[in-house]
Amino acid sequence: KQWYQRRVRGEGYLIKQGQRVKNWRRRWFTLSRSLLIYREEEGQTAKGRICMADVILARESNKYPDKKFLFEVITKKRTYYMMASSSDEMETWTKALSNILIKTVSISSSTGNINNNSDASSLGSS
Repeated sequence: KQWYQRRVRGEGYLIKQGQRVKNWRRRWFTLSRSLLIYREEEGQTAKGRICMADVILARESNKYPDKKFLFEVITKKRTYYMMASSSDEMETWTKALSNILIKTVSISSSTGNINNNSDASSLGSS
């Protein structure tokens, strides 16, 4: 297994909005303590990644009223929009992301290193 797969906190399909072309695509997401990686399909090469140290907030979103179970992952330079297939799934993802954020802030505070929430790294545009 790859280093980032050792401590998987969540995985599954979500619908993600593209960065340049604002279309919606189904992507396989894998969440670890340090990264949220997305691929076109499970087992394929990563299309992109979000470094959890760069995430400011993960929460339900109302930006697109016609999209059900929409949530956002906010970094300093970009907001990622994702849709789950149910309310429960959305809540599971936002809680898992938030739990990692709380632990990251706690660790950073205890070591005296403040998380500056710099931009997320990206391997691709969608």
